[in-house]
Parts: sequence; structure tokens; C-alpha cells
Amino acid sequence: MNELPSLRLKKSHSDIKLDLSSIDIEGVPFNRMLAYLIDLIILSVVGLAIGFAAFVLTLISIGLLSPITSIVFVLLPLLPLAYHSYFLSQQGATPGMNAMGIKMITMEGDIPTLLHAGITTIIFYLSVPATSFLILIVMLFNDERRTLHDLLTNTVVVNDTTRA
Repeated sequence: MNELPSLRLKKSHSDIKLDLSSIDIEGVPFNRMLAYLIDLIILSVVGLAIGFAAFVLTLISIGLLSPITSIVFVLLPLLPLAYHSYFLSQQGATPGMNAMGIKMITMEGDIPTLLHAGITTIIFYLSVPATSFLILIVMLFNDERRTLHDLLTNTVVVNDTTRA
């Protein structure tokens, strides 16, 4: 809790919940969008590199390694899940979020666990494409600027005051 000095805890109905100030969430929606674009570029480069390496291995082996490289292409769509889950559970922020100075925390003020980050990522990747990104409008109707996947997983994205 020491790394987020502007966040205060308040007790309500025996639940501990963060009391967010406007400084904690100021500019977060825009920064979150840019952070996702940065992460998307990183994921694209890594995915293309892995795909190219698998393709070259198949060519070099004259197709003998094609069953193994086929597995790589089947598992490649799981790269965004692994990327987001890992970084969110380790430091509360993906490289894109770090670049934009924001981080994800639980409403108790902790960094999400690997399972928690994984569930949040799965809900994001299932709900956002299915609604053509319209589901993100939910953040305009709550004071904490939380998206649907934030609300469902009890997380919030805030400005990272430890970087200041």
C-alpha cells in the first residue's frame, strides 16, 4: 500500500474498498488506450518473429518439423493471454501500461495474482471483440473509470504514482 500514497482505504459494510481520488484516475482512459496500442505493437512483433522462426524451421527441415511448428501456430493465439496475465501479475502493468504511467490493482490495493490477471484478460478478450469495443463505454458511466472486465474482476487501473 505504500507505493500508492494517494489511495485511501475506507470500510463499508465490512468490505475494504479503495477510495480513489480524481488524481488517481485522471487521464487513465486515454492512457489505457495508448498502452493497449503499444502492447498490440509488441505482441505483433513477437508473434511475427515466432511465426517466421517456425516457418523457417519448417523450410530448413524440409517439412520434417512441420508437426512441431504446426503446434506453434496453434498456440500463437494464446500469446496475448500469456503476455497480459504475466505482466499484470508481476508488476501490475504491461510494458505499454508502464510506458503510459498506469497500473492495474485490485480494489483492495494489491497487484492481481496470475489467476486474477488471467481471468481479467480472458474476460477482456471475450467481451471487447464481441461488442466491437462498445463494451468499453461502461467506463464513461462510473466515477472510477472502470471497464466491464474491471468491474467483474474487482480491479481498477490507476495512475502509477511510484513512477513520479
